[in-house]
Amino acid sequence: MAVAITLYELWLGVVGTHPPLQYSIIFLTAMLPIAFLTTTISKHVANITALDVLLAIVSFVCCAYLVVNIERYLNWIQGLTAPTTLETVLGIVLIALVVEASRRTLGWGLTAVVLGLMSYTAFGSFLSGTFAHRPIALGYYLEQQVFTTTGLFGSSIQVAATYAFLFVLFGNLFHKAGGGQLFFDIAASATGRMVGGPAKACIASSGLYGSISGSPTADVATTGQINIPIMKRVGYTGTFSGAVESAASSGGAILPPVMGAVAFIMAEFTGIEYVDIAKAAILTALLYYLGVFLQVHHRSQRWAMGRLPADQIVGIVAALKRGWMYLIPLFILVYFLLEGYTPSLIAVAAIAATVVVSWFKRSTRIGPRELVDACTATVFMIVGLGIACAAAGLVIGDIELTGLAGKFTYLIFSLTGGLLVPALIVSMIISLLLGLGLPTPAVYIMTAALVAPPLLELGVPLLETHMFLLYFAAMSAITPPIAVAAFTAAPIANANPMAIGWQACRLALVGFVFPFVFVFRPGLLLQGSVPEIVEAFLAGAVVAFALAVTAEGWFGRGPVVWWERLALLALGIFVIYPNLVTSAIGALAVFAFLGYRYRNPRWAPEPEQRRPKQEPEVRVPEQTVPSGAEAYQ
Repeated sequence: MAVAITLYELWLGVVGTHPPLQYSIIFLTAMLPIAFLTTTISKHVANITALDVLLAIVSFVCCAYLVVNIERYLNWIQGLTAPTTLETVLGIVLIALVVEASRRTLGWGLTAVVLGLMSYTAFGSFLSGTFAHRPIALGYYLEQQVFTTTGLFGSSIQVAATYAFLFVLFGNLFHKAGGGQLFFDIAASATGRMVGGPAKACIASSGLYGSISGSPTADVATTGQINIPIMKRVGYTGTFSGAVESAASSGGAILPPVMGAVAFIMAEFTGIEYVDIAKAAILTALLYYLGVFLQVHHRSQRWAMGRLPADQIVGIVAALKRGWMYLIPLFILVYFLLEGYTPSLIAVAAIAATVVVSWFKRSTRIGPRELVDACTATVFMIVGLGIACAAAGLVIGDIELTGLAGKFTYLIFSLTGGLLVPALIVSMIISLLLGLGLPTPAVYIMTAALVAPPLLELGVPLLETHMFLLYFAAMSAITPPIAVAAFTAAPIANANPMAIGWQACRLALVGFVFPFVFVFRPGLLLQGSVPEIVEAFLAGAVVAFALAVTAEGWFGRGPVVWWERLALLALGIFVIYPNLVTSAIGALAVFAFLGYRYRNPRWAPEPEQRRPKQEPEVRVPEQTVPSGAEAYQ
């Protein structure tokens, strides 16, 4: 099934002409059975049972029926065509199967939201007041949710069935061809000889690979196998090593050129061209990694951590000499993207180039067996995302049927008094809460449906609104209590996943601040004149410096005391204010203080006394990793 659906996706990306409803149904025809054949009914059940096989067969039959009768659904006239008794039963069963698959692959987070909204749709007509809605007949509900593209087979699963699948396949083949090693070699060459070289190399290599995969947990599972053990060997604690990997990997969803499925979903939701979204994300992504880099630098200085071992560092010339061919697929990807080709065609071109360059070396050649392995790995990685997008489609359908988006807008206005900053804070909290244990695209889909309308009504432009939500969808991957990236790093680092999550949030502090910055300074998203863009970028860099010192309490050769950290934080907030004079005064004050502190360091213990105490290893059982699209690793 994995090979068959992959071949179909490649055909669809190059010459396929199927309408969205048809290819979405075909995609779910493969995803649902595979979800039931690769997950058990409970984490306490180790093996697939007859019930799982039965559910896989039923799901295949339901979707196959829709495929066979696709002409009826393509010509469905809403309000006139009515579902038959068989279609009514089929629609109910299909929705139930999607909910159960969501529970198995994603846990109760998204599943509870789906069940809650379905209950609201069914019984909300009995309520009184603002949140009441008109009665909704079962036939009309199924028509919207199953037989058209307004629910289950909406834009979210359409993206998963096209762009997302192909780019995940590209990432798998690129890794199998050896491209990931080039990223690490370049990162190690650039940062390995610095203070804290291993952690900085981790940030660079994870960021580079994350820009291709776009998935925080897939990035952790891939690059973390190399980066985390190296950091631990030179003296970093398991918790800190896992946190660096998690924070660096979470930035992949906001780092061009790919940015993962969430950027393509954003393009579908907003109508903004994907290339424009990628361009707008460049500066904020660079500033995010600057902030993480600076915090790791200050922590490494405080702990007197050394450099990467010499045998792990390959010169940039040597790295490019042995891995230059892996730049070809990336060049093709960026070139086709800037030329305006469709994302599906761009992904297929990059896939073809990757297979070709893999034959430059005997050890990395991708032949038929490797292609089958890549197809299987891709489907295992995408199945949870596909189920999440299907469940999110049900959520969007319920919201549209009940008019809940407008009511949610009223609720946020009531809570915040119609003030922008409180509304942004509430939106951030909702995004992080909805993101507990979910893939980044699913978080964005739900917040785009619920949270975007009130922000737009408050006057926040379309691009800034959705970039704000995209940022916090990415940050939810490291936010406890269910930080999926941290849980993925925990078994590799042998450390407590909750401790990794909190440490990662601290390292990624800029990721929780910059969405507020670019709402008030759209120049960070390349909106406005060149002077405005330059001013916004410089202000963002100053904020990143101030936050890094504030979070770590160390600068140069000595500590920074609490009141100095508070003063720096206040100055950083002062710089955010969109006024050239106040920003300049705040920036000068920040650098004046840091210059004074660098020339007049406080007393600090000797390097041997500053090194972190090695924490006891925590053997994290495999089943504690939350299931989801990337947990199939």
